[in-house]
Amino acid sequence: MEKRRNRFETTDASTYQLLLDKAREMRKNPTEAEAVLWNYLSDNKMGVHFRRQHPVYGYIPDFVCLSEKIIIEIDGGYHFEGEQLEKDAERTRQLNEEGFIVLRFTNEEVLCDIDNTLEEITNILAHNKDTIQTPLPSGGVGGGFSFQTPLPLGGAGGGFRIGMGYDVHRLVEGRELWMGGIKIPFRRPSQPGGEGGGCWGLLGHSDADVLIHAICDAILGAANMRDIGYHWPDTSAETEGMDSKIILRKTIELIATKGYHLVNIDATICAERPKMNPHIPQMQQCMAQVIGCDPDLISIKATTTEKLGFTGREEGISAYAVALITHA
Repeated sequence: MEKRRNRFETTDASTYQLLLDKAREMRKNPTEAEAVLWNYLSDNKMGVHFRRQHPVYGYIPDFVCLSEKIIIEIDGGYHFEGEQLEKDAERTRQLNEEGFIVLRFTNEEVLCDIDNTLEEITNILAHNKDTIQTPLPSGGVGGGFSFQTPLPLGGAGGGFRIGMGYDVHRLVEGRELWMGGIKIPFRRPSQPGGEGGGCWGLLGHSDADVLIHAICDAILGAANMRDIGYHWPDTSAETEGMDSKIILRKTIELIATKGYHLVNIDATICAERPKMNPHIPQMQQCMAQVIGCDPDLISIKATTTEKLGFTGREEGISAYAVALITHA
């Protein structure tokens, strides 16, 4: 009887049975990334017992450790498109409310950088030891985030902490312009010597989203966790062309390993053109979905430099950000 109760501890018996049939089929056809990671998680290799496609509160996550309440999901590219972002955020939010920590990795992270993937999982497992479950207020990963928080609280890591961030990238022809996680169409006459009327965007190793980069640096700075160049260096082939929404999501997960969660963000974009104000609500909504918080927690403003400096000459775009985080 005890064994049966354990099987249904996260899902009622009737729902569990329906999901179990689907889960069994999913186990037979893992993606390449799932198969690679399972090779490291199976047979208690991480020191704890992970299950594949085990029903949890109506969902079938890729991997779950019930004893540590950790869920690991591996996301394909479609997870960063359209409504799927919102669905994933809601799913994470519900699982957080049940006390589960949700770690998300992309296929590329698992296949191209398995060492870093395993290090993140190991850090979470290490943090869980000798800790208690403490619910955090809304605003963390998925909102209402529950995380394993060490005792005693306070001291150097307690209370509120503020961080600031700044980033700048050069405007060039032939690149897409990404800002706040969304693509903004931008055409202008070419500079002398160039071909006219092409698309313009920001030059960078990743997608060069200066707003998200400034925000991530502010969040990491508040937690005293270096900057995005340290965690995602521009010398790495794995980060070339990287979607900055992935960096934002990973930043929130990184500060969570130290027990911090986001309170709010205030950011400013400095650009002569294109006009950013019409796009701000969409930027707020996009980043809120990635973080799993209310869009009202993300303030974005736009300004020019009155034709002064490199921004005024339309040579580049910069962004400033301030982030407030707290330790429960």
